[in-house]
Amino acid sequence: MRLYRSSKGQWVGTQRDAQRYFPRDWEEAEVPVSKEYLIEFLNVHKVGAYSQATPPQQPVVTAPDPEQIDPEAYSWVSWAYETLARGDKAEALKMLEKGLSKQKELVNDAQ
Repeated sequence: MRLYRSSKGQWVGTQRDAQRYFPRDWEEAEVPVSKEYLIEFLNVHKVGAYSQATPPQQPVVTAPDPEQIDPEAYSWVSWAYETLARGDKAEALKMLEKGLSKQKELVNDAQ
């Protein structure tokens, strides 16, 4: 029997699913069909195992002082967000870059 796995250890049962969920990041694995060898295979490869690692700490984000935000940068970033919500990722990235560069100019001028 064949299964397909990603480099992150995720498994799927069909090649089509592998192409859909892990584009260019999967490999085929031959899996035994007898119960004894299948259980051994699943345990060795930790299929379905959950990691007991502690989740990473979330960074503490504080709101910047409103006087430190460039109104033009805020406008570009807001517009980028709305554009992204409509599904136009490429255009949203361009707008976001403009907004962030405007904010960076303000911060550099203040220093």
